[in-house]
Amino acid sequence: MTPAALLAERDHVLVAFDGPVAELPSRGQMADRLRVLVAEGKLPWSVKHTDDPFAVLAYAVKIGPGTGRAVHAQLSLLETELVATARPTPGVAAALDLMAGAGTRVTVVSRLAVAAVRSFLVVHTLTDRVKRIAARTDPDPARLPPAPGLITAAAEEPGTCLFIGSTRRDLAAARAAGVETLRFRPGANSWLEGLG
Repeated sequence: MTPAALLAERDHVLVAFDGPVAELPSRGQMADRLRVLVAEGKLPWSVKHTDDPFAVLAYAVKIGPGTGRAVHAQLSLLETELVATARPTPGVAAALDLMAGAGTRVTVVSRLAVAAVRSFLVVHTLTDRVKRIAARTDPDPARLPPAPGLITAAAEEPGTCLFIGSTRRDLAAARAAGVETLRFRPGANSWLEGLG
């Protein structure tokens, strides 16, 4: 079955934001900018040397709820800055149109803050094609991919959904939620050719 036919036969498709929807620039110094909020004491080596802002967020949550909320708020602001410079993945609008035309509900799933994802969809006029956003709303990293929490919450009937993602982390989360997956490979000649 072709990817287009597979998409058209699904009632609900979950699409990862990073890769299939948006080409995000490097997260650059985000971890450094968050680390200053938790750097009063001696940091664990894994937090001190990470480039992953989510590792800093997880550490902040362990310090306490106030620190977790402060780092989460700052991370959300940094993500909004990040998506302001992101580009839509070539062909994503046409692919979302194809799904909408077939009556398929589309949910965008992301570890990023829901406000950042929403702002990207609004700026790039993709909101009419997306029925729901399942993204981070609080500092708790336990629900974020590779954990299945966001996908489980988004997929009303996991056995009837399809998840499209480009990272191992996102694909693992979908499988853990009992959702069939398609891997998206950026850089193909068309969006549909990137599915496989």
